[in-house]
Amino acid sequence: MSRIIGFEPILHQGDRILILGSMPSVESLKQEMYYANKTNRFWPMLGTIYQLPYSTKEEKLELLELAHISVWDVCHSCIRETSADAKIKEIIPNDIEQILQEYPSIEVVLCNGKTSFNTLKKYFPQIEAISLPSTSAANAKLRLEDLISQYKPYLEGE
Repeated sequence: MSRIIGFEPILHQGDRILILGSMPSVESLKQEMYYANKTNRFWPMLGTIYQLPYSTKEEKLELLELAHISVWDVCHSCIRETSADAKIKEIIPNDIEQILQEYPSIEVVLCNGKTSFNTLKKYFPQIEAISLPSTSAANAKLRLEDLISQYKPYLEGE
């Protein structure tokens, strides 16, 4: 099994939110875009909250910029059999601390799923973050509406 390397962060000056996943799925790596699996509810959730289109890669990137959201993963690289977070091993973390220093406008760190949160706390226990449910279809117990209601207060700054 070979080592998987994730993506560079999507960052904009003035972003106030950093959403951290664990590691891009096999489909996301193939399409070279965060949350590219059509069953993942990340983009429908953001599109609904911000009332912005998210059909193309360009629209997704524009949505993030307009919403002042940065996206990255806690894992820079790892060994993983499938897309399942439970299969992640031998993690080399991204330097989340450096990004937070370089982008001081980031006020809140949201972790998309327990694996992201637990991995962040393992490597960067000093970083304050909020653990939110995974938008992955593997987290089928939550509907899109449930995810929206849990993420929305943090994304809108309520």
